[in-house]
Amino acid sequence: MTASSVLIINEIESEREEIGRALEAEGFKVVNAASAAAAVREIWEGSFIAAVIPTLLTGTSSTALTQQLSQLAPELETVVYGKNDELARLVRKVCEIRDGVAAA
Repeated sequence: MTASSVLIINEIESEREEIGRALEAEGFKVVNAASAAAAVREIWEGSFIAAVIPTLLTGTSSTALTQQLSQLAPELETVVYGKNDELARLVRKVCEIRDGVAAA
């Protein structure tokens, strides 16, 4: 079985890396995007089961990005998270999406 790919969008590199490490530990292939524009480029280039989006983005909103990504890749599940959300809960949600247990 090939690893499921997850796109992590976050302007803060250390946060992208922390989320990425946690998801890689669960067997995911992680692709990082430092901006909404970079996320759109990555969607064109790859196939992802989920996109992890922070509530705060520069130049757009998490809602607008979610809608844009959904138009580009209707099969993509998006998981929006806030600064105070627990990393373990975020990882569990992405695992549930991969395992078909829950949709975002």
